[in-house]
Amino acid sequence: MKHWLIVFLSYCVVMTSWAESAFPLAPPDTSTPKATYESYLKRVTEANLALGEVYGDIANVSVDQKQNIYALFDKASQTFDLSAISDLNRHRVAMESVMLMKEVLDRIPSFEPAMIPDSKDVQSWTIPDTNIQIVKQESGNYLFSRQTVANLHDYYSLVKHLPSKLDSTPDYYQYYSLSAGRLIPPAWFSLIDSLPPSMMSEIADQAVWQWVAFFLLTTLLTGYAYLVYRRVHHALLKPSLMALGLFGYTWMADYQLNLTGGLMNLLNVTGELLFWPLIAQVAYIVASSSCKVLFSGNGQVSGLKKSLSQITGTIVGTLCGVAILGFGLHRLGVPVYGIVTGLSLGGMAIALAIKPTMENLIGGVILFMDKSLSVGDFCKVGSVSGVVEQIGVRSTLIRAKDRTQVTIANGDLVKMQIINFSRRDRYPLLVTLNLRYETPMETMVSLTREIRSMLEAHELILASPLRVHFSSFSDYSLDIDIFAHIDTQEREAFLTIQQELLMKINQIVAEHEAKFALPSNTTYLKSDFQLNNASQLKVAGERD
Repeated sequence: MKHWLIVFLSYCVVMTSWAESAFPLAPPDTSTPKATYESYLKRVTEANLALGEVYGDIANVSVDQKQNIYALFDKASQTFDLSAISDLNRHRVAMESVMLMKEVLDRIPSFEPAMIPDSKDVQSWTIPDTNIQIVKQESGNYLFSRQTVANLHDYYSLVKHLPSKLDSTPDYYQYYSLSAGRLIPPAWFSLIDSLPPSMMSEIADQAVWQWVAFFLLTTLLTGYAYLVYRRVHHALLKPSLMALGLFGYTWMADYQLNLTGGLMNLLNVTGELLFWPLIAQVAYIVASSSCKVLFSGNGQVSGLKKSLSQITGTIVGTLCGVAILGFGLHRLGVPVYGIVTGLSLGGMAIALAIKPTMENLIGGVILFMDKSLSVGDFCKVGSVSGVVEQIGVRSTLIRAKDRTQVTIANGDLVKMQIINFSRRDRYPLLVTLNLRYETPMETMVSLTREIRSMLEAHELILASPLRVHFSSFSDYSLDIDIFAHIDTQEREAFLTIQQELLMKINQIVAEHEAKFALPSNTTYLKSDFQLNNASQLKVAGERD
């Protein structure tokens, strides 16, 4: 008699739920502990009836039937406090909680429904003879507490050996946890059904066939990872393929093998901890490469654009990678936004700690804004002369003339005097001819005229300024100063032209039979006869 009464009440509950839930978007009533309990019971009973029909003919399940079952489970899960569950596991934990709660409630001692408070004044209510609580939330709604959700697996393990109050109702959670797929097994599960019954035996919350499939899948992933890291050498392809392999592994374990409980939680967490760093690495490489493509333009990349693309790619790639890692941590339930907010409280200490780094970063930006240096420029910075090899986020590398590599922090570099020889729009020719004092003035005049005429005739010597003058009487030479501008921006071209002009100047000097002066000293000595005569004249003068 008691059994039929329970069946009748369940039928009434289902009929009432159909009447109240005519509109699919109608949420369950959670205004009081009693409303929450009854809302859950209505939805889960209806869902179990729908599951019973589907399990009776799995081969002919329609899409509408699947959507209806998932919607019923979603409605029932809205009576649980799932705020402590991460986004990664929320859907699976919600589905399992609905099933576990139903199996537990079917095995606990009966109690009078009138015992359930139907008032908004109570803070919580505990189901008799259990630790299952319905707790008032900050929003005013009543939900099965988060502690209840966390302990449902343990509660089920303690009571699953007890008989169900509804003998005709199978243990849907047991069937769900030992079968494949989510709620509704896929078509290939018929192959598992054809295996010996021992393959469906439960060991540590999983069926034997699930353990076998899990080890095979893990072995397959290990071999896949070995091939990727040994055979693939492309910087972007390697993390992409590995991330794809991890995604396929966790998807197969969750949605096909339907591993449940602690094992699936461990796989999900481990998979996420490996998956998102790989995706962050992919994002960094893509962002960095995209910056290089954007700055390349027509394919001719200048030194400035190359350096700018490098630092921009590093910054953009890092930001993308950090954002993706933050999203991954959020999926795992780590309070990323709370951490960021908490970091603002220590902003002063962090600012002081990263001050040198920020100075160097800003120094690099200033170098790019001023365009004072580019990769490939020959320059003099302080006492260092050489070619700029790299302008990075923190420092600039200069290859000195003796082939040593000098690293200068960007923060220090912007404070120094920078002489950039590569930025000349023209090169100056500055020569001083030191001729001997024996050179006649007529020759000096002739030399200045011919050298000037030779320079004026050269196609790369600018007309102004152009000066060739006898300039000074030096200590040991007569000096002719030559000053002109060579119309080239290339240092190698300048050196070639300068060599050519110096040879022509030497030829002109030789044609005029003039000689170059060398540093020398001339000492004039008087004879002894001249000294004696001077002494005698001095003595005679004193006598007079």
